[in-house]
Amino acid sequence: GDTVKKIKLAELQTLLESNRGKVVVLNLWATWCPPCRKEIPGFLNLYGQYKDKGLEILGVAFDENGEEVVPPFLKALDVGYQNYLDGGDIAPAYELQAYPTTIIYGRDGKVASKHIGYLSEKDLDSELTKLLK
Repeated sequence: GDTVKKIKLAELQTLLESNRGKVVVLNLWATWCPPCRKEIPGFLNLYGQYKDKGLEILGVAFDENGEEVVPPFLKALDVGYQNYLDGGDIAPAYELQAYPTTIIYGRDGKVASKHIGYLSEKDLDSELTKLLK
């Protein structure tokens, strides 16, 4: 079936680097977290709207038994953007305090903003509109 691979911080940094020139939304989440589940449909709408304009969304799931629970979850919601499983060293680098945490990178590869907790489609949209200009 579909596998979701584990990613280490170094690989994540390489991935972010390779997406420089795009606006990247990095979503740190877990399947058991209600606000995470609640915000994904909005992310999907905006991804559909802006992926041709330079938006990339990357998800990193922090479920303990991620190999079992994450792929069916992504499939059920028809998540079209790339997701990975935490390889163990990502949370400290982002000073992860709560799920979801969303870090938005501008086209220059620098962090434009960090959101702790639920991020509404409307708020994300208005931020992306500015960054994608």
